[in-house]
Amino acid sequence: MQRQSITEFLHEKVYPEIDAVSAGLLDHLKPTKLQTSGTYRMLCPACGMHEAFHHPGTHLIHCPRKKNCGESTSLWDVMEKSGYSRKEIVERLCELARVEPPSNKNPEGRINGSPAPLSPGRAIIQATQILARKYPDLLQQLQTDRGYNDEQMATMRLGVYSSPEEVLALLEERGISREVAIAKGYILVEENNPSKYRRTMNNRVIGYWPHPDGDVRLWGRLPSGKGDRWNKKYMFADSLKKDTPYLFSMRKPGPLIAVEGTFDGWSIQFMGFWGTAIGQASINAGQAAFLAGEGVTEVAHMVDGDIAGYEGGIVSIRNCEPAGIVTAIVPLGQGMDDPDALRKAGRTAEFEKLIASRMNAGEFLARMCHTYASESPPNISGIRKIHAIVPMLTPVSTKHWKDWSQTLGVSEPKDVASVRLLSSLVDGGFDLDEALALVLKRTGFRITLTQETVNG
Repeated sequence: MQRQSITEFLHEKVYPEIDAVSAGLLDHLKPTKLQTSGTYRMLCPACGMHEAFHHPGTHLIHCPRKKNCGESTSLWDVMEKSGYSRKEIVERLCELARVEPPSNKNPEGRINGSPAPLSPGRAIIQATQILARKYPDLLQQLQTDRGYNDEQMATMRLGVYSSPEEVLALLEERGISREVAIAKGYILVEENNPSKYRRTMNNRVIGYWPHPDGDVRLWGRLPSGKGDRWNKKYMFADSLKKDTPYLFSMRKPGPLIAVEGTFDGWSIQFMGFWGTAIGQASINAGQAAFLAGEGVTEVAHMVDGDIAGYEGGIVSIRNCEPAGIVTAIVPLGQGMDDPDALRKAGRTAEFEKLIASRMNAGEFLARMCHTYASESPPNISGIRKIHAIVPMLTPVSTKHWKDWSQTLGVSEPKDVASVRLLSSLVDGGFDLDEALALVLKRTGFRITLTQETVNG
């Protein structure tokens, strides 16, 4: 029988089992934390720019700067350049993978003890990546259906979820119990009968959503088609909290652009913008708090051109503006293509124009208020909802509101606005005296409270 080469041995039994960043082998390349896409960002060994990426369990560091670099550097070359001898490289890598180097006595590389324990998040990534190699047709269907090139597919590093039985078997091989897998949402079971699996994730392409506990959660999409009410296009793990927006860590110049779908988020990234997916029709309060904590001062929310989309935009404004985030809305008109379709058609310039013409929250609220007032009968509830948000707008958006509400004739009487502002400030935690002083400063109205004795 032909003896396996050291290169084949490393590729088959060593590289898939190690995380070179966690092991400290790439510290000099200043790697980031593990990102949403399942990669580490780091300095490119070839050009020195901090734009290269590395997938744990693989042997290459890729530079996406095609025009200026585009090199792929092997982990072996990086270690050799760092001063390791070839023998030391093999020994160190095999030590991390818990296998013995091949020798005349041990040509296949005997397993040396138990594998190093994996976190549940690393284990599910490994398991679904193994299934991606086992069932490549699902990824091929997605690539054909959505028009992604090979480089984009490699960047997304999507996995495959075949069945709960197969996923659980791979997790248990990596030391993750059934109970932990259920708690993390990697295995879905019936609420009233935990012994019975739910199969809503079966045969889906899988991505990894970052989570506050440090372990990813799964989202899944049908490899092609739009699905139906019984088999929805997108599915999310039960335990997924979306407080950390998907792809947020992949920063780019310009404002953060939030969109509902994960593949729309990826498409915005591929078109050269800072795109993130929020997983629902609006930026929720947890996501707004996360963005504010990360120093985000501006966000553009792209919404569908229908009632649900516009109302989602209002909710995003209500959550983001009080957190100090200047919010803009990018409404897609009826029948307009979403970011994924624009990317597929090569219409990046059209997308760029949409972002450049984004509508500030103040203008958007004024236009929505005008729409509500023009309904027959007028939508009084919608108008009140908007006027309740106005006192919480950032100074920039407040100016836009004042200009557009006066132009459209929907501005609230100043005395009513002053009382509403006082209520908002007190509800927000201000002392009464502080709130009264702020109302006077902002509106010119002095509100006085006098206690009277009411007889009878």
